Amino acid sequence: MAEWQNISEENAIEAAITEHGKDATMSVAYCAVEAYDGRENDEYRFWFGLFLKLAKRERVGWA
Repeated sequence: MAEWQNISEENAIEAAITEHGKDATMSVAYCAVEAYDGRENDEYRFWFGLFLKLAKRERVGWA
């Protein structure tokens, strides 16, 4: 996803949903998978970190 480093987490989630569907956690996971190129780069870490936050929020019941 272009210019991921210049957006807030909320805007990143909205962009992921726009691109991959209404489930925020799954959409962000897809962005992480797309960013992965065989090594952990900055974009991958951004999306994966956001995925972990969303997954934890769902598990704890904050969604």
